[in-house]
Amino acid sequence: MDRKARSGWMTFVTVAFAVALVIAIYMIIFTTGQPEGEQPSPHAIQQSN
Repeated sequence: MDRKARSGWMTFVTVAFAVALVIAIYMIIFTTGQPEGEQPSPHAIQQSN
């Protein structure tokens, strides 16, 4: 039973790590392509007065 539980945990940790890695790569690819300085934040205070 101990070996089966350890195998299950190793599978879980491996899958969780792979999912986190895919999300990190996705975020890096899709956030570097967008210019940050052009669009103001929706929460920015309007100071044009």
